[in-house]
Amino acid sequence: MSDPSKLIVLEKAHELFERVHDAAESIRKPHHADLKRHLLKTALSIPSNIAEGRRKKSQHEFLRFLDIALGSNGELETQLRAAKNCRAIPLTMHSELAKRAEEIGKMLTGLMRRIREDLQQLDNPEATG
Repeated sequence: MSDPSKLIVLEKAHELFERVHDAAESIRKPHHADLKRHLLKTALSIPSNIAEGRRKKSQHEFLRFLDIALGSNGELETQLRAAKNCRAIPLTMHSELAKRAEEIGKMLTGLMRRIREDLQQLDNPEATG
């Protein structure tokens, strides 16, 4: 497979992780420690799964890892909402991070759709002509 660093969604996922890291660093209350750990773990899972999947031998495997990244993205959105609701992060920080996560979710969904269409064309070449 090609170099995963050329995927825009991967770059955006790395940027999201950096922003979530900054947000997590601002969480100081001890009773929010688990939330802080989960935010970091989940945010890192998104680019990690995109990159790992891109290095797999088949597009089917890549799709599986993109699906995992999409699931982690949904999990992160939920954790960000929880962080906002329990006042672990400010509303403005939540808004920015949620917007980035939503964008990544749309990008992942679009990439997955495109790969599925390409695979369908490979499986059924006479349908394209």
